[in-house]
Amino acid sequence: MTEDIISEVLNSVKVFGCPKLRGRRGDTTGLQMFLLVETSLEIDVNTVPLEVGIPGVVGPWGVHVPAGDMAPELTEKGSEFQEKLMSWLNQEGKSLDDVRPLISIDQPTNVNANLVHALDRLVEKCTQAPVESLSYRKLRVFSGLQPVPSGEDDYDSWMEQATQMFSEWQCAESTKKQRIVESLRGPAADIVRFVKMGSSEAAATDYLKVLDTAYGSTESETNLTVKFSCTYQEPGEKLSSYLYRLDKILHRLFLKGGIKVEDLNRKRMEQVVKGALTSDTVALRLRMMYSLRDPPGFSQLLREVREEENWISTRVSAKPVVNSKPAVAVPMGSALDEVEILKREVKDLTTQVGKLLKNVTSLPVGDVTTQIPCVGTAKASGCSTAATTKGSDVISRAGIFCYKCGEDGHTRRECQGIEDLRKVNQKLIRRSRLAGNFNGAL
Repeated sequence: MTEDIISEVLNSVKVFGCPKLRGRRGDTTGLQMFLLVETSLEIDVNTVPLEVGIPGVVGPWGVHVPAGDMAPELTEKGSEFQEKLMSWLNQEGKSLDDVRPLISIDQPTNVNANLVHALDRLVEKCTQAPVESLSYRKLRVFSGLQPVPSGEDDYDSWMEQATQMFSEWQCAESTKKQRIVESLRGPAADIVRFVKMGSSEAAATDYLKVLDTAYGSTESETNLTVKFSCTYQEPGEKLSSYLYRLDKILHRLFLKGGIKVEDLNRKRMEQVVKGALTSDTVALRLRMMYSLRDPPGFSQLLREVREEENWISTRVSAKPVVNSKPAVAVPMGSALDEVEILKREVKDLTTQVGKLLKNVTSLPVGDVTTQIPCVGTAKASGCSTAATTKGSDVISRAGIFCYKCGEDGHTRRECQGIEDLRKVNQKLIRRSRLAGNFNGAL
């Protein structure tokens, strides 16, 4: 018999599926041969024919199905799996009686597949049981009363927390409804009770919807869209605060169904670029980057805005550090400051001189017995002094000059020369800088 004839005979038997020839061995007489065949389908003794062959061509060949296990290693693997299964069931507090109801008996030839599905459902049940028993963060109390009593939340705060926690709860639907009801008081609890009485099959989402109908905003999708488009940054408001205020309106618009999830980032970025102040440097950066990349999410956008604001505030509050080393060249700014200081000093001295001149002109002329006039500039320093009427001691003339002509050695009362205020001012400035004015009679 050739290989082709053997394959043709084996493929003609449908209960074998796609058989493969694994081995052959002849008997002691050399007249017969035993073929070891591996089938792709499980063998049932009741369905396997007693003989196979091609009528009129070859055969018939007898078919022998081993009554016992064909491979001892399979028995060892099965016992090992059974031990692991029993050990795992004991750890989970389960038994084989808990597994048997999960196995379907409609298909007795597919017991292994049913056992696998049953184990999957049992594992899922065992892993979910501890989650429901764990402690969870309770919702804050909400009653719907106005004004809001102490220790309770207003509707917006309560609904925001309930929406976030509802998506994180991994428990049965009945447990979710219980957690929502236990946080309600007063009129809010009555509304949920009415819904429960009207429909015993109401879900937890139905509780949230009816509370939103009773206490939520009555703004429609169109009104929220217009409000979102007309929300602008106020003068003095940080861009991060404006972004947070804008996203709250966008979130309400999303809950009303006025915008899709995939359009949230794009819509937010468009309004930030349009509604931000033109003088905001952070918004200017966003406008420049808007067309160069895809719009980021809320968290990433808020982080970028806050980092930019922090960088700007740090630059503004930073003070320049003064170098303690002596400078080689005088900066232009310091030279201009020196000129301004000198101008102020000259102005102050001029004011003082004017006051002195005003006081001198208002003084009465004293009793003078003898006056020696000044003759020209040659005798300016030697002008005679006036003698007192009562023979008092001669007044010291050291450091005295005339406030009329500017010459030394006499006072304005004794001066007979020509008035020269320019010369007087020059002497006043020179003495004020060097040694100061001497005390003496005017």
